[in-house]
Amino acid sequence: MTILKMRISRALCAGVAMLASAGANAQISSLGATGWAATGTNNLGGTGTTGGHGATAAKTYTVSTRAGLIQALYGNTATIKTDGTFSGTLDNSKKIIYISGTISLSQNAAGTELTANNYVTYANAASSTCAGYGYTTFTQIWNAYLAAYKPPYANVPPSSDPVEAARACASNQMKKTVVLNVPSNTSIIGNGATAKIIHGTLMLNGASSSAPVDNIVIRNVAFEDAFDFFTAWDPTDSGGRWNSNYDTVSIQHATHVWIDHCTFSDGARTDDQFPSVWAAPYDGELYHVQHHDGLLDITKSANLVTVSYNHLHDHDKAMLMGGTDSASLTAENPGVLKTTFHHNYFQNLVQRKPRVRYGMVHFYNNYFSGSNTATLYNWMVGLTSGQGSKLYVENNVFAISGGASASDTIGASVSSGSALTNCAALSGMSTARCKPYIFDSGNLLNGASVNLSATANGANSLVNVTSTPWSSAANPAATPSATPASYYSYAVEATTNLATTVPAAAGVGKL
Repeated sequence: MTILKMRISRALCAGVAMLASAGANAQISSLGATGWAATGTNNLGGTGTTGGHGATAAKTYTVSTRAGLIQALYGNTATIKTDGTFSGTLDNSKKIIYISGTISLSQNAAGTELTANNYVTYANAASSTCAGYGYTTFTQIWNAYLAAYKPPYANVPPSSDPVEAARACASNQMKKTVVLNVPSNTSIIGNGATAKIIHGTLMLNGASSSAPVDNIVIRNVAFEDAFDFFTAWDPTDSGGRWNSNYDTVSIQHATHVWIDHCTFSDGARTDDQFPSVWAAPYDGELYHVQHHDGLLDITKSANLVTVSYNHLHDHDKAMLMGGTDSASLTAENPGVLKTTFHHNYFQNLVQRKPRVRYGMVHFYNNYFSGSNTATLYNWMVGLTSGQGSKLYVENNVFAISGGASASDTIGASVSSGSALTNCAALSGMSTARCKPYIFDSGNLLNGASVNLSATANGANSLVNVTSTPWSSAANPAATPSATPASYYSYAVEATTNLATTVPAAAGVGKL
């Protein structure tokens, strides 16, 4: 396979323009983070999240292609192969990357949009083992997969099975192409109202919890349709579900992150276009072929994150906070996942708005809109209080049609078994610190007051209701005694006009 070594030394090469100054882009700053993202000391020694603020002219880019975006992230040192896979060393110095127009992450080096068949072909060309399975097209793999694993087949498809191995080969090839890692001290800022990244994932993920990426700002960019061609059937997941790989943005081992004025959705490839392929009783909506994962997932040791003024819409599993109930000092635990959500517009989402485990999470002045009777992306539940979550929820508005009740605003999924005892046994933890807590005030459902604390506790009595649900900085292992105001300043607006002001201000093109 030939290799294109893409070195950028002149403006506009490979879609990158290195600017002498931010110029016309200066109106959108890397500064201004609020909430958790404004706290703590970043890797540069400054306070809070500043991204690439102060980047030199040589590290200020405008990109309009996938190749240009890759080179900006890698400091113009990336090697991009003909098939679109790439390698190099990420650039951790301060940089600002302005996005111009639409960039697809599912392309080869020539900028050609890749199909499922392309990934099968490239996987076979890259590996004699993959080629040896004998599948040369996506249709061949798909038809054999459906025949092999259709219900009542009840086990996870074994990796030793040639058809599953062939699917995994193509899936791995796709992953190496569509997932772009974002290094520390980076600002990614959209130009105008048309900046968009589609068909892949921006991954904010360091090597480990002790070596996270840090200090990242993403503002004014639309993210759409992180579409997984090679989704996998798991009959053991909730009675049978299709699981896909890609979030539009994934925050894992990352600290000091500000996501602001972005838009997230499935784009044109909505879920209703991919109905179930199985016979009854596996033919309903729950069994549709799911090609999308999350919109904005915050997992592992992600910490000191603020999500503000974003528009998330038309999607199933919107946001996962904490990927497992099993606490670990190197991943999910009560000391991380500290996140602030404010002035976000959650519209036509099914679930996970978000689903929270462990983190001390603050929600204020968000607007949630949906319908229990929608034919596409019907409302299932709003927030979910998960294992060890510590929620502070104030002055949010829920507008849910179709006979909504308090149970539509929040659910609970908590256990008192091994997940709790194992968490409490970790260094620096305790039973008190590992339990879930909630406080809410001033929230509305369809214009009337709604008590989310009582609703969560009613769904699961293990969710503790208290006015101080956050652990204190001085004694985090003690019974929680703190609130968001213990850690940062903020101003809560009345709910009166949120149904108008939040949609008007949230999302791309609103800065």
